[in-house]
Amino acid sequence: MRAVLVSLLSFQLISAQALQVQPVPPPQTPPVPGQASPALQRIELDRTAPPKETAIIPERGSILDFIAPYRLPSAGPLPLSPADRARSYVRDGAIYLSLYEAITLAIENNLDVEVARYNLSIAGTDILRAKGGGEVRGIDYSIGESPTGVGGPGSPLLNSAASSVTPTTPTVNDLTSLNILAETTTDLSVLGPAPFAIGPALPAFQPTFIGQNGWFQRPDIPILASASSGGAGTPGASSYPTLNFITANYALVQGFSYGTQLQVGMTNANSVLYGDHSQYNPFATPNTSVTLSQPLLRGFGRDVNLRYVKIANINQKISRLLFYQQLISTVYGVARLYYDLVSLNENVAVKRETLTAAEKLFEDDKLQEEQGTLAPLGLTQAQALVTSSQLDLIQAQGLVRQQEVILKSQLSRRGSADPVFAELPIIPTSRIIIPASDDLPSINSLVSQALAQRPDLIQASLQVQSEEVALKASQNATRPQLDVVGNFQTRGNTEQPFTIIGTPGTGLVAVPGDLGVAGLRTSHIYQAGIQFNLPLSNHVAQADAARDLLQLRQAQARTQVIANQVREDVENSVIALQTARSALNAAIQSRIYQEQLVDAERDKLSVGASTNFLVIQQESYLAQARSTEVSARSVWIKARVALDRSVGNLLEKNGITYDDSVRAELRLAPRAEPAAQ
Repeated sequence: MRAVLVSLLSFQLISAQALQVQPVPPPQTPPVPGQASPALQRIELDRTAPPKETAIIPERGSILDFIAPYRLPSAGPLPLSPADRARSYVRDGAIYLSLYEAITLAIENNLDVEVARYNLSIAGTDILRAKGGGEVRGIDYSIGESPTGVGGPGSPLLNSAASSVTPTTPTVNDLTSLNILAETTTDLSVLGPAPFAIGPALPAFQPTFIGQNGWFQRPDIPILASASSGGAGTPGASSYPTLNFITANYALVQGFSYGTQLQVGMTNANSVLYGDHSQYNPFATPNTSVTLSQPLLRGFGRDVNLRYVKIANINQKISRLLFYQQLISTVYGVARLYYDLVSLNENVAVKRETLTAAEKLFEDDKLQEEQGTLAPLGLTQAQALVTSSQLDLIQAQGLVRQQEVILKSQLSRRGSADPVFAELPIIPTSRIIIPASDDLPSINSLVSQALAQRPDLIQASLQVQSEEVALKASQNATRPQLDVVGNFQTRGNTEQPFTIIGTPGTGLVAVPGDLGVAGLRTSHIYQAGIQFNLPLSNHVAQADAARDLLQLRQAQARTQVIANQVREDVENSVIALQTARSALNAAIQSRIYQEQLVDAERDKLSVGASTNFLVIQQESYLAQARSTEVSARSVWIKARVALDRSVGNLLEKNGITYDDSVRAELRLAPRAEPAAQ
């Protein structure tokens, strides 16, 4: 029996547990990118302002300065002055620049950086506008990317030599396409093309004084003969005289963050309508009115009414991160262009050495041909090698000149037309130094650093925060309008029509109507009540709230795409660096082996065991191997720069600070001796 009871109780317990409604697991939220690093958090709060790119907005000098709010803001002209700092780098008819000096010139003069400086100031104007009750106008999310230059994709390879095994018909590279290399633009906005719903009307945060004055004349009004005797009343001969008035209707409107609206007004409507003698003093018998309204549902709360102030402050943080991202893109582009110029100059040196060797070989062969120990065909082959080597050198020098033009466009506001640069060549003084090993941290460690240090990702997360703020407003707009109102009039005899004096996001309030017809003499009116607006379908507000919610999800998805791209960038950059290291090692070994082969072939030729053609062939291979090594070194250093950019520490490694860049006043680096060319 006990066993039956235990079984029955167990069955009931199991049944009860089975009948219980299992809680629905909460929906999984999309992965959130890492928190901003302390350095980026400091940048978000940095208040450094660009001195030349900020508008000066007049402020009141005293409480009696009533003209200040109506004075026009002013801003200086677009600074297009020459790159004066470059003058100190000019010596012996050339501009000697280290990498750091090239970067500082770019940050001070690059027009993409200049556009980003204006974006900082534009974001500040939105804060002022939002505090006055206006909606934000937004900022520019575009980032300018420097041109790829000669060493970029699709450009002639550094190791494409004109000399060949049989250099009788040298190859000519088409360099005209390099003249059309231009900058590109990247849009970092995750908001999408459609704006958010407007939401409830905003309070008029800035006190607004509204008034109306005019001249009013009332013609003669006949008086009934029996009016004074109490009779039935028949038209008489007497009448009210023509009366003249100065009309006045003033109101002061002020809104508050919880949606409260206060309206204080004064009018002489009672004197105008019921007066029996002319009155030019509008304040003789004024009627005053005070109206207070408070939303209870739609339009209630600081989150709703201060939404544009919050979005404007978020946008200012975003503008600082966008400026930092523009600095990264500019430094990355200038570093690539600079190192390509270094490599191109090294390639010119290789071509010049190759030409010198070819000329020496030709002179030796010419002596042998004169002595009768070399056939004329061998001398012709040596002459062809000299000609093709000359063409190699000419094309290499042309690439250097084109690269200088592209680099100058990034270092000056006027490009190669800058009077400081003019026709002067740029001589890079920094060299490509390859460490013995890369010593990279793990991929996960690099990705973690990138998720915290990449400003493009952090600013995308801030954009999502601004959309969450805007979503609260559109969700609040789905509520019915229910307002409590109160009014007091000193001379009222009719109900005061209640209206919400707000602003649709322009900061300008609607002009209120007359404050009441007013009573004959001294009647006081106290009013209080509730007004409501109940849409029976509410389709528009619901559609706006639904769309804004879906657009928020879109922004979160786009942010996650950027986060995924960060990991991909880091992984690809590591692979590219490792591949570049292996390619460089192979290129160095190939050059060493080729030098040994050339020496061996020359030794064989000196004892008659080889031919002049075979020596020329090995010389051509050696020229190719040297150019390949130069190209491999360039590929490695650019892969290293690309990894620093993908991790987000490129500026730190180059000694560039945010506040100095905003002011365009970077520290001078100690001058190094110009490298031998």
